[in-house]
Amino acid sequence: MLYIKQVVPMTIKMTSCENDIPPSRAISEEMVVRLKKGDPSVLIPSDGNIRATPKVLALDPQKCNGCKLCEIACSLFHDGEVDPARSRIHVLEWNLKGIFLPVFCQHCADAPCKAACPKDAISWQDDWGRVVIDYDRCVSCQMCVAACPFGSIGFDKAREVVFKCDLCNGQPQCVNFCEPGALTFAYADRIPYPRIRQAAGIMRRY
Repeated sequence: MLYIKQVVPMTIKMTSCENDIPPSRAISEEMVVRLKKGDPSVLIPSDGNIRATPKVLALDPQKCNGCKLCEIACSLFHDGEVDPARSRIHVLEWNLKGIFLPVFCQHCADAPCKAACPKDAISWQDDWGRVVIDYDRCVSCQMCVAACPFGSIGFDKAREVVFKCDLCNGQPQCVNFCEPGALTFAYADRIPYPRIRQAAGIMRRY
């Protein structure tokens, strides 16, 4: 069966350090085109004054429509160009079922990648609630890539460095450009885990 998704007006969710799930604003087709062409001016600019808060990047898999704007925004923000292969988030596709699943770092408190690193280059930051890489220590051995159970750590062969989600220092671009609201950035106690678990149970059938 061929699945054809209807094109609908896009929205951007503007994040801040105070609000978990902020209001949306319409984004024109022109903005989407500019994003896909690699225009960094459409991104939410970095704000060095954002207060560190231990929020969680969460996914409702039933809402993802496979648009992959999250991949584009992520690679453009971190690398200055549109290259989904270097995105910190990847959308897995079950095309025959019309199901899409974004995969990204879960920022585990007891991270397998951290335990596997022979140079102690990976650490946990309590203030942000995230796992980060110290590139002054990293030797690109890729032990972390092998250890991650989610497959969310990548390796850039051209630059010979590993990379993973860093939550964009409190303003995740993937959330800002998630039109269907599949991605949210909020305090853990405000994430609707029962609904997410139900959605994950449905996806396990496939």
